[in-house]
Amino acid sequence: MKLSFFSTLALLICLISQAQAKTLVKVGGYEFPPYVEIVNGQASGFTVDLILELNKIQSDYHFELVLTTPIRRFKDYQQGLFDAVFFEDPNWGWLQDNHVINNSPVIATDSEVFIALKQFAKSQTWFDNLDNKTIIGILGYHYELANFESNPSILEKDYKMRLLSNHKKSIELVLKKRSDTAIVTRSYLNQYLNNYPKNKKLLLISERVAQTYKHQLLIRPTHQLNINTLYELVIKALSQNKLSARLKQLGLQQHNANHTSYLKVP
Repeated sequence: MKLSFFSTLALLICLISQAQAKTLVKVGGYEFPPYVEIVNGQASGFTVDLILELNKIQSDYHFELVLTTPIRRFKDYQQGLFDAVFFEDPNWGWLQDNHVINNSPVIATDSEVFIALKQFAKSQTWFDNLDNKTIIGILGYHYELANFESNPSILEKDYKMRLLSNHKKSIELVLKKRSDTAIVTRSYLNQYLNNYPKNKKLLLISERVAQTYKHQLLIRPTHQLNINTLYELVIKALSQNKLSARLKQLGLQQHNANHTSYLKVP
């Protein structure tokens, strides 16, 4: 019994020492499906899966998710609540406010598209002129059609946008005829239509791209994990079977420094 007890104690000490030896990397995440989806304070989504995979494939760093909001993320970063952000674009407020942060090469591309009811939008020309049409957007997001402006009062006044915090509701308001159109992340729209296939025949999806997401990794320059190492780790994680299959399902275009592969929606 003594041998068993001391063996167990030694193992616990070893595991604790290993955990303490790992460098903590706090990854900020806000409501941005399918990357981060928050329900009752619990997060899921592609970023969460990526963090789990990163912790599996290496032992030098421990990645953990820190929840924030689209609006609060800059203040939380400045206060040191998190060190990195995944699937982010420097144009989404980081460059405009001169935040000190390093960015990687593009790891994947996604996009925003417009949706409308086929009952009213008879062809793609409907999306050519959005003047006098109501548009649903997400609070705290930066929209290219507004020169990456995120100020709610400007978006509501100058661009006739109604801002929500719920991505699913933005689609549903169009379906319920309570808005002419909505700007929706294409990968989330793919996920939504997989879950609600009957709505696909009701919606016209624009060929016009509202914005192309050039997803990058951002990390604090003073962190022990440098941007090049982070980039290499993420590219390795994305090549694992589970994440690779998920990329394909979402219709994301994956990049790395030497190769770009388009993963087509089945």
